[in-house]
Amino acid sequence: MNSERHVRALLPDGVSLLSPSVNCESSRQVAAGIEEWAPATPKDLVHINCGLHDLRHDPGLDRPVCTLTEYERNLDSIFGFLFSRGARVIWATSTPFLEQVHNSHKQSRRFLRHLIEYNDASRTLAARYGFTINDLHAKLSDADLGELLLPDGLHFNTQGNKLVGALIAASINAELARC
Repeated sequence: MNSERHVRALLPDGVSLLSPSVNCESSRQVAAGIEEWAPATPKDLVHINCGLHDLRHDPGLDRPVCTLTEYERNLDSIFGFLFSRGARVIWATSTPFLEQVHNSHKQSRRFLRHLIEYNDASRTLAARYGFTINDLHAKLSDADLGELLLPDGLHFNTQGNKLVGALIAASINAELARC
């Protein structure tokens, strides 16, 4: 996560931030790796997101990498594991992107209508588990994405990563203050 160094800089001393060394990609991979990547105990606070890889349409495919049904099933598995371990969880919605720009720069495609559907489904499921929701999508929807994203219309530039890092750190800090 390119925003990680910005998150680290905004957390209180003594907070240990761990993250997987690999891009976890879709919810399919997160569900398969969650026990290794986030062994989670009742002492842990887990800030987690997946979704943008799920709704990606790879070249030659007429559907997303993970259908909405599979995405929900994968999240239920991920959330169920974290819940069973007693970890406090912050679910982050997937961030907005510039559909037209992204789809003209990449062979794969992503569509905003899917982003909305997947985020809605994830919010509903996270709320069902009683997890805190860091609605990055809502927080960034009114931002000038042209100023925050790389030319691919999806990934954040330095300024965007700094903003996303601040939003994540604020969510984590607010959750830590509740304890």
